[in-house]
Amino acid sequence: MCFWLRSKECVLECIEICGPPTAALTVDDVPKFAELVAKITGDEELIEQLADTIRDRDAKGFASLIKQLQAERYCHFLCHWACMIHWRLVCEVVCAPTPVPLPSFVGELAAAGAAVRAQLQDTTRFPALIKAAVAQDCQTLAGILGQGGNCSWICEWICSWYCILVCLPLCRVFTSVPSSLPDTFIAEMRAFAQAASQLANREGAIASLVDAVATQNAEAYAALLKAFQVERFCMQLCHWICFTICRRFCTCVCPPPSLFPQFTSIGVYDYDGVTPDINSSLGGNGLTIPDSRAFFNTLRLNGILTQTLGGLPMEYRFETQPTDAAGNPLGPWSPVLPAQIAQTLLGHWEHHIGVSPFIETKKYWVNHAGPLGPGDLAASITAAGWIQVPQENNFFAPSGAFSSNGDMIELITQSLDSRPHADETGVVAGSHAAFPLVPDVYFGIRMRVRQQGVPLSETDGGTCVHIAVDDVLYDNITLHPDWDGGLQPPGQLGVCMLDIAELEAHPCGQIGDTLTVLFTAAHPNLGSASITMTGPGGPFAFTMPAFTPADYFGTATPAFTVSALKPCAYLVTLQVNLLLTDGDNFPSPLFDQIAFCKS
Repeated sequence: MCFWLRSKECVLECIEICGPPTAALTVDDVPKFAELVAKITGDEELIEQLADTIRDRDAKGFASLIKQLQAERYCHFLCHWACMIHWRLVCEVVCAPTPVPLPSFVGELAAAGAAVRAQLQDTTRFPALIKAAVAQDCQTLAGILGQGGNCSWICEWICSWYCILVCLPLCRVFTSVPSSLPDTFIAEMRAFAQAASQLANREGAIASLVDAVATQNAEAYAALLKAFQVERFCMQLCHWICFTICRRFCTCVCPPPSLFPQFTSIGVYDYDGVTPDINSSLGGNGLTIPDSRAFFNTLRLNGILTQTLGGLPMEYRFETQPTDAAGNPLGPWSPVLPAQIAQTLLGHWEHHIGVSPFIETKKYWVNHAGPLGPGDLAASITAAGWIQVPQENNFFAPSGAFSSNGDMIELITQSLDSRPHADETGVVAGSHAAFPLVPDVYFGIRMRVRQQGVPLSETDGGTCVHIAVDDVLYDNITLHPDWDGGLQPPGQLGVCMLDIAELEAHPCGQIGDTLTVLFTAAHPNLGSASITMTGPGGPFAFTMPAFTPADYFGTATPAFTVSALKPCAYLVTLQVNLLLTDGDNFPSPLFDQIAFCKS
């Protein structure tokens, strides 16, 4: 809607400011117009005068400026260019999803004028630029302008004069000009909107008008206006159609910038957005949603990985910051260094080789473990952790093309949580674990992005305020030494211990009419613990005491009659589930088992 208003209102505003167009402007006038733009936007007083007269629809002020510059011939060119920029800024505010301030009109005119001035100074390329613009030759014009920040300003400037050159000849036959007095703006706007709506509802009407404007066929355009009885809207309709065509042309000349690099997820868990999967905002607990898992081991940090930033090769690194349980910072941000990054597959390199099998592919790695094979490539990483995104981007060229899979690094969280192992010496099944338990720790994670080797271009690429991390392991766990247990290897993921009191009293003895099962399950992120028994007539269940988070221990009561068991061998199993994740997978449950014979 705002684009429609923009394209039609500038016609009426410039008729009001400059009067009905009479000069027979041609493409030969464009260089002089460029010089006029360069002159005005290079002078602080002139550019403010231009901005004020356009913003205020000040016809007298604009006429004074034009007379001062002796530029009466280019009144409509200059008015349309400045008006289109003003309305673009207005539309950026009107259509923003959240309230934003109105950008500086003077500043935008200055920047756009500087872009025109830079092109004008290249006397070899400027004529080719105009020729390509008039011919609507996208590829040639794109090659002249490149994909720098000036491209969109130049193409907007082109559209401002191109549509005048197209529409003045098409509408010269219609001498009736719609009134543009302030008290008729809304009436004219409503009438034109109704006419446009009726045209849209007539099969083939819009297509025919677009074809006539695109081919600059004055005879066909005039016939269509008369047939549809919209002659009074000749200029508004033509400019709307022409500017829509030219805006699409500019999309071809100046493609929208690539996606902005953004760290969005830890494994499959999104930390931000409408429905985040991690309670990572300030005040949150840093656990996953809804299953309340802490993170451990190696985390796949992923999101949108682009090759460029602002049109130049991009590099990125991750940083971490210790936080408290609510996400409040406890220290500065520290870079994630190469030693903290596990082997990471960034994506694939692909090349069309022209012979069977036609496509050659390789894998692109960061911190590849061991020597690279013939099917591997390595992305550069600096000692400070900056990873340079591969720049190959031509599938058909010998250099090939890189395609990201979205993965950025595999973060080794043990490098963050380097606390010593918990010592469970002396702990026996049925009693609590070594107390107090070692709690989770919390870290913020963010990605920083910048143009390769340009520190001043560094900016945020996504920040996860904090997550809960737990990599503490457990040593000196001794399992039921009375029956085929003993000291376990160091580095257990949690405490999982099972025993039978009757066997503690009489190792290798048989169970009679009583069975006292003792257990201990401990971890700061303990999910559940259950006990079952297999044997003749089983499986058999037990009644567990009320669950307590983290440190769960006690006696499990048989939900069956022990004396009724058949004389045979039985196996009791404790299963413990931990609420941990590496972002993609959960750890396997912990198990302990003990056998006994029923007398």
